[in-house]
Amino acid sequence: MRLWIESAHQSRVRTDAEMCSNAISTFQTEERFFAIIVSGAGRVEGGATPIADRAACMLEQETPLDTVVETLLAALPKGEHVPFSMLQVLEGNRAYLIDCDAPPLFMIRDGRLVVLPVIEEESHGHWVRRCEFLLQDGDHIAMVSEGYIRIKGWSRQWGWRDIATSIRRLTDTRCDAEQLLGALVRTYERLAQDEAARDVSVVAMFVRPLRSATLWSGPPANRQLEQDVLDKLMAEPGPRMICGDTTAEIAARLLGEELAMEPPPEGGWAEVPPVSRLAGISLVTEGAVTLGKARERMAKAQRVRDLPGPEDGATRLAQLLLTADKIHFLVGLAVNPAQVADKAGKVPLRRIVIEDLMRDLKARGKIVSIEHF
Repeated sequence: MRLWIESAHQSRVRTDAEMCSNAISTFQTEERFFAIIVSGAGRVEGGATPIADRAACMLEQETPLDTVVETLLAALPKGEHVPFSMLQVLEGNRAYLIDCDAPPLFMIRDGRLVVLPVIEEESHGHWVRRCEFLLQDGDHIAMVSEGYIRIKGWSRQWGWRDIATSIRRLTDTRCDAEQLLGALVRTYERLAQDEAARDVSVVAMFVRPLRSATLWSGPPANRQLEQDVLDKLMAEPGPRMICGDTTAEIAARLLGEELAMEPPPEGGWAEVPPVSRLAGISLVTEGAVTLGKARERMAKAQRVRDLPGPEDGATRLAQLLLTADKIHFLVGLAVNPAQVADKAGKVPLRRIVIEDLMRDLKARGKIVSIEHF
């Protein structure tokens, strides 16, 4: 089972500043994940952002984490206090943590606080902690900037264990990363007595199985490939979607199953054409119009629960796409003369719509791939 690190982050800027003195960077592929927090950088030129960007660039190029840390420490002005934390996860569960002068990472597993076995050492005049550990499905993790750990509430300063206890309670409901982030930020805002005095940054993470989805749209240019495309669709785990009336008819014929239109929702089929049912397929919709409407509705939503509009084919398609982490498109290149995107009539409209949709999904951090037939 491939694990996925669901993450969400936010920086809270003090009221007397135009820009945050902290910086956050995250990156994820199917094989790798990392999260970086750099707190106020004082005398460092450009502040925290160039430090986080440099570390992120090196990690994206697969530079060893120890080398990244040593490079950053060597570049800091002597005696400069620049707390930072870096978490790297390989193959879904092998985690490597290094923090420098920064608050320790918070981790909750099965409702209990996990105290990680760190190795502490001094390097370039800074206190550095290193740790290697394995992640499990259901783990909750949080990284916070130095400002968060100095929070004061109820006439006393909160310590690391107070925050850890709060996180443990927050995660009892198996909340996702967005929900954990929101709760942590609200906790700070509720307790901070000197809320204008410092910037605060939080990265919240939730470890769960990777969610994949596959979408087939358009008949292949060569009819002899119809069975091959269907076999690819049916072999994929997770939800399977078909967008296109002709595509759905091909799938029904090859599967030997009945293609039946669903009853209309309340108010009928208004903006979006009808949805159909087909055994073995999670969702069957019309093609280009539904794809375009799904993209429009996704643009108005930060998360699944924000999706506007009725429960029609476009909304249901957007729900499946936003829920998935990894999405594979199977796109047929047969040309419908009534739906072309160029004057020569050689480029199917669905291809342009799907390319736009893929671009939007990648911007949301989704792993997106495509095959043409």
